[in-house]
Amino acid sequence: MKSLRNGIVCIWEGRLDVSVALTAEARALLSPRERARADRFVYDHHRRRYTVAQAHLRRVLGDLTGTRPANIRFQYGEHGKPFLAGGPAFNQSHSSERVMIGVAAEGRLGIDIEKRRTVRLMSEIARKNFAPDESELFRRAPGPHRQSAFFKLWTCKEAFLKALGVGLTAPLRSFSVDPSRNPQSALVDASAHGERPADWHVGNIPCSTGAEAAVAIDRPSIVIEPLGYDPAGL
Repeated sequence: MKSLRNGIVCIWEGRLDVSVALTAEARALLSPRERARADRFVYDHHRRRYTVAQAHLRRVLGDLTGTRPANIRFQYGEHGKPFLAGGPAFNQSHSSERVMIGVAAEGRLGIDIEKRRTVRLMSEIARKNFAPDESELFRRAPGPHRQSAFFKLWTCKEAFLKALGVGLTAPLRSFSVDPSRNPQSALVDASAHGERPADWHVGNIPCSTGAEAAVAIDRPSIVIEPLGYDPAGL
């Protein structure tokens, strides 16, 4: 069992495209609430992704806390963000068949991973959702790097909102980030949320090829500690 230490954010990345047999094993680890949510998905691939992602989360948390994965009991915040009453802090994100999980001993933690992909009307989406300074950063990015710039901004922004526990219920334009700044200081302004950038670490983090990822935590100085990448699934 790996011990969690203050100032460390453990990051694990894996895959969701597993076999039918492994999906059944994953479902066996879930709580009745999680199984009910899985069953509400219309499409099989969405049901599988959610089921396997939750099983990965339980396994990672189990390894870090010494708890059997099936025995982990989540509680839920006002906007549905799960948490553990006695810690640690954690968050997960998945995009297509990728999943990323972050765990820290304490703090408000958010994580986001996005597969780089073609986005219709990307410039229009940036104009409507990014703060003015972020839109300018995106606009100035050279053509071959514009897609990466978009997702670097997007992941930092979504990770911060997830750390706050509000997800995308808050406007993306209500705060601004600049991933080109010091990697530990991408947050530029969050006064609308009553937060000071100096109190936060927000920045992009390494991930598998073809994706962008970011972490946000209300600690000014942290160390990212990879827990490894599992390309084979569970």
